[in-house]
Amino acid sequence: MSEEPSTEEPPEPADLRWRVIRAKPKSEHLAAHHLRAAGFEAFCPRLRHQKKTTRGPVWYVEAMFPCYLFCRYSIRESLRHVVATAFVSSALTFMHDAGSVSDEVIASLRAAFDEKEIVTVETEISEGEAVDIVDGPMRGLTATVTRVLPGRDRVRVLLEFIGGLQEVEISLLSLLTGRDPRRAALPRSD
Repeated sequence: MSEEPSTEEPPEPADLRWRVIRAKPKSEHLAAHHLRAAGFEAFCPRLRHQKKTTRGPVWYVEAMFPCYLFCRYSIRESLRHVVATAFVSSALTFMHDAGSVSDEVIASLRAAFDEKEIVTVETEISEGEAVDIVDGPMRGLTATVTRVLPGRDRVRVLLEFIGGLQEVEISLLSLLTGRDPRRAALPRSD
């Protein structure tokens, strides 16, 4: 009499947790792809945001946590395999539980991102906000937005110029805010 193969899945390892992985620079999404291909759960939250450049506004997609991503694995059973994965630099092991992150934190982060693990961060400028002028003859100066001009992609700013305060009209594309897109993408716990 022969035994039938068991249809039960093996039990999960006791130390199977989400952990922080260090990836090679600018390769976080590639490390996540290779970890998934190797059978691991991986999460690499990324931000899509617009930056002002000398050639105009450009959309960028960057890792929310530069050089880091999350992977769910067991240290006892899979650490060497994870670290040997393409584009992975190392696994963080500095904490008592080897850089583990709770399932709730990962679930909260995942809820804020789309299925491609990307969130688009819109950069809107509001009145009273301090901005840096990054283009044109006033490049390098800091100003305060006094009025957003609707439909014209322009704002009025107040800046110290020629010994006094002057209000000038300037293109939105010439301004850079001090806001960090990573902060805008984080889930709020109000």
